[in-house]
Amino acid sequence: MLALPGDPPKVLKAGPVEPVAREARALEVAGAAGIAPALVCAGPGVVVAERAPGASRPLAALERPDARRLGALIRRLHALREGGSGGLPWWDSPARSLRGYRAGRLRDARARAGEGEAALLEALASGPAPRPGGRRPFRMLHGDLVASNVVWGDDGPRLVDWEFWRMGDPAEDLAYLCEVNGLPDRVAGWVLEGYGDPGEMGPRRDAWRGLVALDAGLWHRAAGDDAAAAPLVARARALAGR
Repeated sequence: MLALPGDPPKVLKAGPVEPVAREARALEVAGAAGIAPALVCAGPGVVVAERAPGASRPLAALERPDARRLGALIRRLHALREGGSGGLPWWDSPARSLRGYRAGRLRDARARAGEGEAALLEALASGPAPRPGGRRPFRMLHGDLVASNVVWGDDGPRLVDWEFWRMGDPAEDLAYLCEVNGLPDRVAGWVLEGYGDPGEMGPRRDAWRGLVALDAGLWHRAAGDDAAAAPLVARARALAGR
């Protein structure tokens, strides 16, 4: 990523054509809504966007007002698009139901798992499934809500780095936010307050938490980052045992 001069300042991101084109599509939609930096222009393998002013911060340390602001921002994101199918770019075909979507996410985890995670995966697969939220349950997700992808400026948070955006279950986005950032229960609860309808979304989010913790841990392990992987896999084991 390259910073560009100008007013407002901009950033240029270059990479493989299809992933960059996907990011440009996300910025076009989310940037117009003020959820992401505004898209300036895009071409084959290149995207230019306005730079989000501000800086990231540890999400586990958020106070209630900012946690609620983040929850409200994620709710706005999930309201941008809805559909009857979803999935990740490398899947052979999109899922047509949340059951099928969850099965696809379990396949993703199995592809990275070692022999030691076989029983854990079975325990997670047999756990409570997320409940569908209407006839068109798939929504636009960010897909990588780590602290470094949430930039806090004077006007609140905005989301950057849209490489993993997809149509999916909004509860998965919230579960990933909780597990990867190690949110204490109080902060996770404040995020849900800002998101709205915690009575429905809380149980849906919790049904995803073990699987997203494991999948994120296995991703870090495959990337050679065992220090990041170990606590996430341990967290998945703890959640599977509840």
